[in-house]
Amino acid sequence: MIRQSDGVSLSAIINPENIYFLEGKPSREEVVRRLAEKILPQVSGIITGKALFARLAEVEKLNQVLESGFYIPHAKFPELDGFHAVLGICPEGFPDAAAGLTVKVVLLLLSPHKPAFFQRHLNMLSLLSQTFQPELIEKLAALKDPSEVFALIKSK
Repeated sequence: MIRQSDGVSLSAIINPENIYFLEGKPSREEVVRRLAEKILPQVSGIITGKALFARLAEVEKLNQVLESGFYIPHAKFPELDGFHAVLGICPEGFPDAAAGLTVKVVLLLLSPHKPAFFQRHLNMLSLLSQTFQPELIEKLAALKDPSEVFALIKSK
C-alpha cells in the first residue's frame, strides 16, 4: 500500500501513464526539460509551455539531489489546484556534480502556490524522500515497464 501523510499519497500523483524511461546519460537539465515536456499535457490550458519552462529553469538551480540519489525538481504555480507529476527512470543514471551522486530516478512535481496548500506540498516532498531510498531506486532502475514500476512503488 502506498503510504499517506496528512492527505498526500503517491497514488494521487504517480500512475503508469506518467512514468517514463530516459535512455542514455542525459544531463540534469536535459532530464528536467524532457520531463517538463511530458508533464505539459497535464497542465496545458492552465499553464503555458513558456511559463512552465521559465519557472522550472528558475527553481531548478535551487532544487537539490537528495542523499539517496533521488531528485525532485519541483515548482509552484498559483494557477494549479492540485499536484501534477511525472516520474523519470534513467537506468544508466546521470551524474550530479553538486551532490557527487548518480541519479537514476527523478520526479518532477508541480504544486499549487497557495497558502492553504503549503503544508501538503511539504508533506508530499517528505513522503517522496522517505519512499525513494537507494534500495528502491536500484530496483526501479532495473525495471523496463511503467506498470512494473508502479506496482513496485505501490507495494512500498
